Amino acid sequence: MEWSGGYVADIGYTADFYRETAASHLAFAALSVGRSPGRALQPRRYLELGFGQGFGLALLAAANPDVEFEGYDFNPEHVAHARRLIEGARLANANVSEISFEEAAARGGDSNLDVVALHGILSWVGETAQDAIVEILRQRVQPDGIVYASYNCMPGWAPLLPIRQFMLQVKHRHATSSDRQVALALDLLNKLNDAHAHYFAGNPVAAQQLGRMLQQDRAYLAHEFLHEHWNLFPFADLAARLGGAKLNYLASASLPENFDHYAVPQPLVPLVSESGDPIMRETLRDYASNKRFRRDVFTRGSTAAMTAAEHRRMLSRLRFALAVPRDKVGLAFDGPLMKMTGRADLYGPILDVLAGRIVEFDEIATAFPGTAENRLAMLLDCLCLLVHSGQVLPIIGTPADPEPAKRFNRMVVDHSREGRFYFSLASPVARTGIRVGEFALWALAADADGEAGNAETAARHALAAIKSLGRRPARDGKLIADDAEAVSFIAENIAPVIDGFMPIWRQLGVW
Repeated sequence: MEWSGGYVADIGYTADFYRETAASHLAFAALSVGRSPGRALQPRRYLELGFGQGFGLALLAAANPDVEFEGYDFNPEHVAHARRLIEGARLANANVSEISFEEAAARGGDSNLDVVALHGILSWVGETAQDAIVEILRQRVQPDGIVYASYNCMPGWAPLLPIRQFMLQVKHRHATSSDRQVALALDLLNKLNDAHAHYFAGNPVAAQQLGRMLQQDRAYLAHEFLHEHWNLFPFADLAARLGGAKLNYLASASLPENFDHYAVPQPLVPLVSESGDPIMRETLRDYASNKRFRRDVFTRGSTAAMTAAEHRRMLSRLRFALAVPRDKVGLAFDGPLMKMTGRADLYGPILDVLAGRIVEFDEIATAFPGTAENRLAMLLDCLCLLVHSGQVLPIIGTPADPEPAKRFNRMVVDHSREGRFYFSLASPVARTGIRVGEFALWALAADADGEAGNAETAARHALAAIKSLGRRPARDGKLIADDAEAVSFIAENIAPVIDGFMPIWRQLGVW
């Protein structure tokens, strides 16, 4: 058998950061449903199994220099890339190993892990590797430890499974690179759809999925669809597997999915809420919402609800900060079922208190409207949607040493000058990542060179950098050939970064 074991290895996984992997986010997810966050509240050791390119692991290590980070991945390309990031930012608290899960399980280790992250990997490895993952968790997660696991699930994937099976057949019959195999499969599927093949005609969900796939990165699609192992777990099966490591389901890291009024169609809310069995309740939620991807938080500790006094005391330890300028906050939220619009009379007071500073939970609660009996629940509801949208960050514990994060972020900006783009930066205050766009990276590059005094100066600096890469700015998909017009366009997009976002990033220790 090849060393890849059926895993796509000829092209690397995408390099990205997923906020659900941050210990601070996992702790808030638990607290938002009145459960103990366990050791995610003040972690000391963190392990990621299957870390891909290692960007997220390195970012978290930079944002949490007082936490020891480990990573296991069997792909040497991934390990080499992760090590370049770790060495480039001079991170002393991160170590990655080129090792299979089976080898790691056989090697063993101390029961000293506070948080373990498994982003998607369970969906793409065979049963032997799954057994090894469970054994690693059994050996190494200590009591009150937290495990994050995201994975493809049923029943939402049921009508889409033929798309994956078709793509795998294309892979088996075309001995070429994975990205080329994806392109061939998409071309054939698109021709079938355009010619009204009955599979697509009778399955509009599949046609919609194909439309999305045509716009997605080919490397991502290769890793999503072309692995020889492709597991679609019903929640109960995954929970049973992790039960072998003494892990119990705690909450969803996708915060709105913890609230039935967001996660379940209204007529089914009573059916779901009446279930006293947590496994059956999640199963009902999955069928009610036709879920196809889960972001679960498990614990090797208690899943019992905290008392009201305990819960309130723990919430008082939290602080919150805006991740975007106050005037840029939107109240349209992506929910599990549909888009949702927040009420300005509820969200406005929260955002006004947060404008320009980091605020304790108790101060937000004082400003929040509502009667005493429902204020806490309503406030948590609002905060969960704001955090879910990425516009507000929960802050737990004291700020970390900012220097590793600043080295990491400067490295990210320097990579953009060479045409390699990463779209998240590390915050040692929030101990997580902040999403940024390409204009933000050019603005920071100009600032690093002392050329961000105003938007036009920064735009000229950015245009020179863009041209050095053999590129031109584009508006609405059309290249801007005239330099003066290009500077005006860049300045228009960089001005909000300099005026609105950079003060926030400085407050959060990003820059």
